[in-house]
Amino acid sequence: MRRAAIFLLALASLLTAAGPPIELNVDASDVTRRLLHAKLTMPVAAGTTRLAYPKWIPGEHGPTGPVTDVADLKITGGGKTLTWRRDPVDLFVIAVDVPAGVSSIEVAFDFLLPPEAGGFSSGSSSTSQLAVISWNQLLMYPAGTPSDQLDFKTTLKVPRGWKYGTALPIARESGDTIEFQPASLTTVVDSPVLAGRNFRTIDLSPGASPPHYLNIAADSTGALQISDEKIAKYRNLVQETGALYGSRHYRDYHFLLTLSDHVAHFGLEHHESSDDRVAERTLIDDDFWRNSGDLLSHEMTHSWNGKFRRPAGLATPDYGSPMDGALLWVYEGLTQYLGEVLAARSGVWTAEDWRQNAAQTAASMDATPGRKWRPLADTATSAQLLYGDRADWSNLRRSVDFYPEGSLIWLEADTIIRRESRGQKSLDTFIQSFYGGPGGKPELETYTADDLYAALQAVQPYPTPPQNQIAPELIKSYLATRP
Repeated sequence: MRRAAIFLLALASLLTAAGPPIELNVDASDVTRRLLHAKLTMPVAAGTTRLAYPKWIPGEHGPTGPVTDVADLKITGGGKTLTWRRDPVDLFVIAVDVPAGVSSIEVAFDFLLPPEAGGFSSGSSSTSQLAVISWNQLLMYPAGTPSDQLDFKTTLKVPRGWKYGTALPIARESGDTIEFQPASLTTVVDSPVLAGRNFRTIDLSPGASPPHYLNIAADSTGALQISDEKIAKYRNLVQETGALYGSRHYRDYHFLLTLSDHVAHFGLEHHESSDDRVAERTLIDDDFWRNSGDLLSHEMTHSWNGKFRRPAGLATPDYGSPMDGALLWVYEGLTQYLGEVLAARSGVWTAEDWRQNAAQTAASMDATPGRKWRPLADTATSAQLLYGDRADWSNLRRSVDFYPEGSLIWLEADTIIRRESRGQKSLDTFIQSFYGGPGGKPELETYTADDLYAALQAVQPYPTPPQNQIAPELIKSYLATRP
């Protein structure tokens, strides 16, 4: 499977569309009014061109593209306004009638940033002092074309005096406008920009390669005053990830940390960065710091578990193809466990913090009556529904429990490997074998459930447990001997 994935990636690079790239220009100078302006110039052929707005957003595990916030759409070609119509079934796709003799079109629209609201990247993402720019919200692309086969040339204008951070490679700057190096649509969508008036960048691996940065934007200058002790712990996190995985599958890495009480609070993974949004006082208040202590370690872990190694069902070719979340108990559950472990290993949490967190997780799952009727596997398969469920009756309905219960499953796997190997191996052994490799650049290797079980068995063979032995449902799948 690993060789097949590498071959497909090489094939995709050879199939990259010839001709000029799609140009994307984003003007964020009105972001304090919660308004972004986008303009695309793309090559076309005469006839009907179908354009897609990104629907299934990587890391959000659902059709969460905020198409309803696209406004004032205008499409021109050959100096004339072109007509367009929405697909009556797939509402994220429009059809454009391109007349003969027109070889390129301009697509211009405004994106309406939401006010204070929950959710993920389509939730509140800006204030008068800062903004997170998610490229998927600001573009369209030829429907059905794999994102690896589309080249984009992207520019961004930020408000005057604002600074920014991003993993997207930069070609040049001119005033408040940043021109990025041409990159595939996959890379562009995977590389958000954090910008703000109150901004700070901290080098987390001075003198080392690859570089790691903490890019911070805040609603106040006081919120940026992180102590040297806390910076040291984030630097420990970088070192501990290197020790755990043994390689790095990125050119450089950026923690894009938003400090605000007026944006949605969550974390979203990217291959070479993470979009981390927390309360404004998180870096200067020890309680806030502790409560979000595993956020950065969780999202960084996804660079290996989720971006580099990804379940085949989540490795879709474009942003219109539905995702299969059956292995989210690995994608998110294992990441949850490792993020918590790395928080303790780096010193962001104490060992007692880790134990208290694990005990609370176990107690919470024990008090969830929904576990009697809804198997954990169904919470993963139903993720696209459960991320947006209501809070009432959540213990009976169950929510995205593949995070907390998944963490317990991998704690048990770690315990079994240590016990059966008499302390000679641990889950770390599996992590290095499954997520290691040469590294040095972003790459994707997909896997199936059988690939996972075989890799675990190769680390530490373990027989099928007796029928009366209590073990979580999914760990039984791992414990079972596979042909």
